[in-house]
Amino acid sequence: MYSVLISTLLIGVATLPVTADQRDMEITELRSMIETLRSEVDVLRAEDSDQWLSEQRSEQIRGIVQDVLADADTRANLQGNGATTGYKGGFFIQSADGNWKLKINGQIQSRFLYNHASGQAHDYGFEIRRLKVKFSGHIVDPSWEYKISIINQRNSQGGNGRSNTMYVEDAWISKTWNDGLYVKVGQFKAPFLREELVSSSAQLTVERSMIDNQFTYGWTQGVELGSKGEDLWWRAMYLDGPHTANTQAQGIGNDAASATARIDWRLAGDWKDWKTFTGYGSKSESYAFVGAAAQWFNRSGQSTNAIEYGGFEGNRSIGLTVDGSVGGDGWTLYSAFVWANNRGSTTLATTSGPDSNHAWGALIQGGFMVADDFQIFARYEFGDIEGYNQGNAVYANSTGTPPAVRNNNGHRTGHDSTLTIGFNNWLVGKNVKWTTDFGYAFSTLNNGGRQAPHADYTSSGNGWRADNSGETGQWLVRSQLQLLF
Repeated sequence: MYSVLISTLLIGVATLPVTADQRDMEITELRSMIETLRSEVDVLRAEDSDQWLSEQRSEQIRGIVQDVLADADTRANLQGNGATTGYKGGFFIQSADGNWKLKINGQIQSRFLYNHASGQAHDYGFEIRRLKVKFSGHIVDPSWEYKISIINQRNSQGGNGRSNTMYVEDAWISKTWNDGLYVKVGQFKAPFLREELVSSSAQLTVERSMIDNQFTYGWTQGVELGSKGEDLWWRAMYLDGPHTANTQAQGIGNDAASATARIDWRLAGDWKDWKTFTGYGSKSESYAFVGAAAQWFNRSGQSTNAIEYGGFEGNRSIGLTVDGSVGGDGWTLYSAFVWANNRGSTTLATTSGPDSNHAWGALIQGGFMVADDFQIFARYEFGDIEGYNQGNAVYANSTGTPPAVRNNNGHRTGHDSTLTIGFNNWLVGKNVKWTTDFGYAFSTLNNGGRQAPHADYTSSGNGWRADNSGETGQWLVRSQLQLLF
């Protein structure tokens, strides 16, 4: 009779409904109850001279106990097939066999900036520079990977003819074979400038350089073939051309044959060190990497919609870049050089600019940890666009009409000479970082131009503005709080 009561009690406890909030508490209670029942059974077995608790009944209760424990483990894993959840570099849900996985990450960058440019009103304010939700993982088995990134559109809001807008950055699928060879298809960053390939969350300064703004391919669409080994990582991509994210294949006049290729050598450290410019959290005593890449596009069959790239607005370009980084024991250093030769102006303006030119840029930056979670840094960038002041008849800050302002008496140069200094302060490990920097431009910064030479140094994204003709000394203060999960 007593064994029946025990069995009934155990079965009733095992079948109680459990909510997510109660899960841990009820699992503890179940285990405590089981231990109590075990103790009582032992006492009864010792005291009952008739030995009413037979071996058969003991086995029955033991089976019930095991069922209760199995049910408790199932509830802890949220579902009967043993799927697991947790946090490791992001929140994840994974099947028991590891063949299906979904990881969720997020990024918020809240920024304040103050820009002073001679002859122009001060420009300052707050913005959400980046707001990203990322979904990644694998399906069927770990060799089939995917990533989807949903991003907010800055300067889009209700009212004043605007609408709330979200868009996609990453949307790709990849397959990796046992020898490390992989193919990747969809929308992602073209493998060219390392500064662009390093995440915005792992930059040394508040924002990437103006050199990157001029020469990057950014997000684009295509197919990449590559292999990442112990010391060598190579990849090549056939794509639609620079800055062709979220575009359709037909009917918008951006057809281009384009390719980029990049190779990186790991001389010391871990490949994880390649993915950051701050060096914060590195487990390597020292690290060193050298990289090189090439880019090419040709859309000479098109008569309109020239591509703005590398200090030119045209239909053809070929370029090269080399870079290297070293670091260790609280310090980091990175340097890069990029060059492009551009041809095929299609601009239909009142005066004709050159049909070809070349442009180049370089930067060097470094950081030093003065405390466990506090880093100071500096970056100097410089570049030039051949013949920028020739033939550019109309500028955003020019007055008058062509040809009166043509050439601007040489004041419209394609130079970039800018120093940026600042600090990083990690407030909660890698998850919360406060960055503040101050930048000063020694040259006249320009953006745009109606003819073929076409500066693209400045943007609302980096906070720099086009100077008035002949003005120098623009300065910029940026302060940003970043949260990652």
